[in-house]
Amino acid sequence: MALARKSTAADVFRDKFRLTGSPFRVAEIYNPDNPGVYVREMYGKQLDEFHRKFFLDPLERDVRQTIGAVWSSHAGESEGRGFGKSMMMSEESKIANRDFGASILSQFDVTDEAIVDNPFLAAYCTFEQSKGIQTFPAALLEGVAFALRCDFGAESNVHQELRRRIAESLDANPSYEAEAIRRALMQKLGTYKNLSIQLSHRQVAGFIDALCSDDTETLAIFIREKIGPRIRAAQGFHFVHIFNAFASLAGIAHVVYFVDQIENFAKHARHQDRDVRILRESMCQTSPTADMASFVFQMHINALRVLEPIWNAEHLPSIDYSLARNKGRIVDLQGLRSVSEAAKVTEKLLAGKRPKGTKVPSPLHPFDKDGIELVLQASDGNPRRFLEMLDTLLSAARSSANGAIDKTGVLELTFVRSLVDDSASQYSAPAEEDEDDLSNPIQ
Repeated sequence: MALARKSTAADVFRDKFRLTGSPFRVAEIYNPDNPGVYVREMYGKQLDEFHRKFFLDPLERDVRQTIGAVWSSHAGESEGRGFGKSMMMSEESKIANRDFGASILSQFDVTDEAIVDNPFLAAYCTFEQSKGIQTFPAALLEGVAFALRCDFGAESNVHQELRRRIAESLDANPSYEAEAIRRALMQKLGTYKNLSIQLSHRQVAGFIDALCSDDTETLAIFIREKIGPRIRAAQGFHFVHIFNAFASLAGIAHVVYFVDQIENFAKHARHQDRDVRILRESMCQTSPTADMASFVFQMHINALRVLEPIWNAEHLPSIDYSLARNKGRIVDLQGLRSVSEAAKVTEKLLAGKRPKGTKVPSPLHPFDKDGIELVLQASDGNPRRFLEMLDTLLSAARSSANGAIDKTGVLELTFVRSLVDDSASQYSAPAEEDEDDLSNPIQ
């Protein structure tokens, strides 16, 4: 929010732009703790594709598991930055968890009865070197913590709702719910013959106790503080299996784990072969995870170069976007593909910064469609670059005042063109001798 001023001098944002401040960020990089406004329109028809491939299709198979990827294969960006993969995976997980996927399934003409019978969950996790999350078990444990803390409805969370459903199914005495849920979970875990977990282990037993209790904050603290780095790195999958069994007890049909920043694993993991082998054994060969959990990885060209040989050696399903046989498990984000899509995104973000009751000449004000088209072309449809350029334009126009704005408060096209050309130059292709480093070897 813009700071209030003592002076009564004209404020360009308020008086000309009809905004309380810029709705765009200087650096449009996703931060899970402060995600900003999530604009689903940014993904166009690919949002429907994402829902269908990772949420709907697995529920229509006896074995739910899908191993897939969210790509951005843009030829000019070998790490696929700026296409909204992280935001999509995290924010769509939160949306799914609010009602265990009911609103998403209803968009596909699924019957009310089938929606009730097929609740699902989504978890988001990421490799973060600064936090020591460099192995798949450690990352996926973070995914469990993410899912448990997600909102369910208006006044609950996923942990509380799962626990409520289990207690209801057991007809548990309210005074002894935790004990009844724990007993049922232990029995459930005992039915998985290939699940090799020492349930009496201090951290494992403590996690089960916290999971079965009604205090989500205590559970979150336990995961964060009581499960040490070495246990996370080596045995994090134990907690994933236990959580999946807990979700199954609550009637959850499918859990999707979205794994972000896989390039950090490709760059920094010390024992990649071993870690991918553990991933395969835990993901594909150990129930309940192998029966009900899917894994969707954020991918780009540089990560594939490193991971593909190890992936193939462990006989894991290919997640190469260029192979036709993988299309049913891959979503390759293409960015903003039309002026209409770009305008919808811009309008929604601007609307969030309009003072209450403000009337504007058009929802795009202070932009118009010609200006949006110029920015879209200069950004090559990359959503992050597109939004960063819009922020640059507003900031520069505020400084230039009347030199950048026509009498209606709309940004002049000549001004937009000059700034857009300057901004676009920083994203232009590198010198010809560097072309091989950024070209798409698969294409």
